[in-house]
Amino acid sequence: MSEFLDQFKAARRVSTPIIAVNTADPAAAVEGICQALSEAPNDGDKKPIPQLQWNVASGVEALNTEGAQAFSAISQGADSTQFRGPAGLVEILEAFQNAPAGLIAFVLNAHRFIDDAAVSQAAWNLRDTFKTKKSTLALLSPGLVLPAELQQDVLILDEPLPDADQLRAIVVQQYKNAAVAYPGRECLDNPDPKEVESSINALRGLAAFPADQASAMCLTLKGMNIPRLWERKRRMIQNTPGLSVWQGGETFDDIGGCQNIIGFLRRVLTGRSSPRAIAFIDEIEKSLAGASGPAADSSGVSQDYLGQLLAYMQDKKATGCILVGPPGSGKSMVAKAAGSSVGIPTIQLDLGGMKGSLVGASEQNLRQALKVISAVSDDSALFLATCNSLAILPPELRRRFTFGIFFFDLPDEEERAIIWKIYVKRYELTDTGVRPDDDGWTGAEIRQCCDLAWRLGCDLAEAAQYIVPVSKSSAEVIVRLRQSASGRFIDASKPGLYQMKVARVAYVRQVELEEKSA
Repeated sequence: MSEFLDQFKAARRVSTPIIAVNTADPAAAVEGICQALSEAPNDGDKKPIPQLQWNVASGVEALNTEGAQAFSAISQGADSTQFRGPAGLVEILEAFQNAPAGLIAFVLNAHRFIDDAAVSQAAWNLRDTFKTKKSTLALLSPGLVLPAELQQDVLILDEPLPDADQLRAIVVQQYKNAAVAYPGRECLDNPDPKEVESSINALRGLAAFPADQASAMCLTLKGMNIPRLWERKRRMIQNTPGLSVWQGGETFDDIGGCQNIIGFLRRVLTGRSSPRAIAFIDEIEKSLAGASGPAADSSGVSQDYLGQLLAYMQDKKATGCILVGPPGSGKSMVAKAAGSSVGIPTIQLDLGGMKGSLVGASEQNLRQALKVISAVSDDSALFLATCNSLAILPPELRRRFTFGIFFFDLPDEEERAIIWKIYVKRYELTDTGVRPDDDGWTGAEIRQCCDLAWRLGCDLAEAAQYIVPVSKSSAEVIVRLRQSASGRFIDASKPGLYQMKVARVAYVRQVELEEKSA
């Protein structure tokens, strides 16, 4: 927050006339800006800064005495409510031409009106006047996409979500309020420091107002209800387009095989500089299709997505792993289980779900989603991306995942035996009969077989008749995946690089010969 306020004050010092502020809490942003400016007026001028605020329902509101005087001087006796509605916004913007020097005028929820030709023109008309008078028009919005005529003339600033210190102040104040209302409660008078820290972790990623409301609702006479606080936070995060918090509850103990990647992730998640959240992108190659190459996305959305991810991971020093392999080999399950295994949230980043119908909306949705991930993880997220093929992923994106690329092959006999035990127990299959011929089966197909046996009330051999393993339905695809991974990617099951087995090499040659003859 301090960096954002410093940037805003610096913009005022150099007479920046129009500033767009992307903020999740406009009221808190206005309060913070006004407080910061009152502590450091422009160019050593000790006169208070006239402050006005406009919203579509109430019209103009003076935020201080000087603001009231400024409004009186420009309104020609009109009541503040006469400036309500989009037409009122145009009128007040035109009236600002005659406002006293040094004015700061806030427009709330500017994204609702800035595309109107009259509004954008009236705002643009203030550029030179406000530059000369050292005044500022501040356009506040949760996500502002500027029209073409304003893009070169407006400074865009992003207000960050509350950091740990701000959240701590919110939580501590809630305890103080409750202690006054219910005196004599030790847990309220002297809250457990661990409980306060757990509350802060559960509130990361929320704006100030919802964090205040959530902590107030979840504070009981026995202390903070942390699980309920997490639940409220999950709901709020899921209001961000394209974001959801995975709640499956799987851990690494529920996975058979993939022990090399599991062992590696355990050490990363519990070692030095351990991440505070998992950012999970499933099938990333589909989400970024058209970002590069001959079949480029004509809308530019995929290219912007790629650019944002590259810049974010570079600027935040974020890292992670790419998990590649055939469908059903356990990639997504490992990624989803990572957070639950160590008690941190797994935030699923659905790039396709962020795409909006309006120009610029998709790009803004990703920017907002990355801001939430930053706040939830305190800029310490581990990115885990799955894909079925690396062919279309550009090299610069692969390099951002500095923890490596892990290849998930089909489980071997030993791994399949472990997987059978896990799912037979989970589905409470007591009369399972003879285990079916599972050569070439994935873990997902073993789970599917157990699920069918439970649903149909039959043994595993009968349930297996309804399953066509991916090793048969997509044999050629798996062959190519193994070829591309052999000697190049880390084996997800065993230490070291993945090496295609001799029998599989022979099979590859057979497939190649068949393709040539065809």
